[in-house]
Amino acid sequence: MKFEVVGIDYDNRINNFMVSARADYEWYLEKTQGSEENLAIQRDIIKGSKPYKNLRADLKIGCILPTIVLAVRNIDASVTNNYSENDGFITASRDDLDTLQNAIVNTTPANVDIVDGLQRTNALRQTLMELNDEERSIFLQRSLRLEIWINIAFFPLAYRMLLLNAGQRPMSMKHQIDILSGGLAEDLQDLPGIEIIRLKDHKRRVRPGQFHLSTLAQAFQAWMQRSPNVDRTNLVVETMVVDEALESLGIDLTDNDGNQRDGFRQFVDWLLQLDRALGEDQNRFFGNDTVVLGFAAAIGFAHKNETLQDRLPSAMTKMIDSANADQENPLGVITFDQIRRSVDTKRSNVGEATRGLVFRAVREYIMQDGTTPMAECWTQAASMM
Repeated sequence: MKFEVVGIDYDNRINNFMVSARADYEWYLEKTQGSEENLAIQRDIIKGSKPYKNLRADLKIGCILPTIVLAVRNIDASVTNNYSENDGFITASRDDLDTLQNAIVNTTPANVDIVDGLQRTNALRQTLMELNDEERSIFLQRSLRLEIWINIAFFPLAYRMLLLNAGQRPMSMKHQIDILSGGLAEDLQDLPGIEIIRLKDHKRRVRPGQFHLSTLAQAFQAWMQRSPNVDRTNLVVETMVVDEALESLGIDLTDNDGNQRDGFRQFVDWLLQLDRALGEDQNRFFGNDTVVLGFAAAIGFAHKNETLQDRLPSAMTKMIDSANADQENPLGVITFDQIRRSVDTKRSNVGEATRGLVFRAVREYIMQDGTTPMAECWTQAASMM
C-alpha cells in the first residue's frame, strides 16, 4: 500500500491546514472502510445510474478520478506550527511532511470522514468487486489524489462544503449537514451531561441528556436557518436558505471570538439544562425531534436578531430557573401537550404544526425577556396556528 503527503496549504478563510496527498486505491479503500457508518445519515449511494456505470467502466481502463476530499480528526499536526499562516505558498520540509504522513497513516477509519467523494468511493468498491484476482492486484495499485483537512472543526468545514456545493447543488443542505455530523459530535461531546447516540449504536433515548446525532445535525440546520422546517423541497427556497446560511457562517468565521461555534454550543448547553430540569418524568418532551427543532430555530432566530440577542441569555436563564422550580408543570409541558393533541390531523401536518408551535412559543418567551410563563406562551403561540 502506498500513501504520500506531497504538500500542505493554509486556508486563511477557515483558519485550517490542508494536506495534499497521493494514495493507491488499496490504501484509500482500507482507510475509508466503514466511513459511511461514521455518519448519522449519509447521502444515498447511487448504484444504477448510467453515469456511474460508465465511471466503473472507465475505472477498469485506468481513468484518473477527481480529487477526493477527506476530513481526518484526532491526529498530531504540531509540525504545522513550523510554518507561517501568511505564506501564500508553503514549502514544507520533507521531514515535516513525513511526520504528517505517519500521523495520517496511523489514524483509524473511525476518525476519517469522506467530505466529497462518497459516490466515487462506492464506484471504486463496486469496480473492485467486478474484477478477478489478477485484475484486482493491478487495480489496487493505481493512484488517487486526496485533499485532507486535518483536525478541522465542524463549523468551518460546514462553511467550506456549503460554499463549494452552492453553485452545482448536488445534494440538499440537509444532506450536507448530515455528512458533516461526525465533526459536530466531536465539537459537542465535552458538554456536561451530554450523550450523543450515533445510528450504529442502535440505542434509544431513555434518559435526559441523550440525543441522537441525527437530531443534533438537524437542530444545527434549524438554528442556522432560523426555521424549524429543515426539509426543503422547493429549490428556490433551498437556494435562499443556503445563501443565507453561507452569509451567516461567513460572518461568524471572520469573528475571532468563535461566535458561530459558541452560539450553537450555548444552545445545546441550554437544551441539556432544560432536559435535566424536566427529569425522567418528562423525558418524552425533548425526546421529540419536533420540539428540539422548534427550540433550535427560535434560539437561532434570537441569536441573529439585533433586538433579541441581548435578551436571549437572560431569558434562557429565567426559563431554566423556572423549569427547575416548577415541579408540577415545568415549561408548561401539560399545556403544550393539550394544544398539540388538539391539532386537526385532517387539516394540518402534525409535525410541521408542532415545530411551528414550539418556534413561536419560545420566540415569544425570549421577546418578552422571560417575563411571561411558558404556559402562557404556548397559548399565545397556539392562537397563531
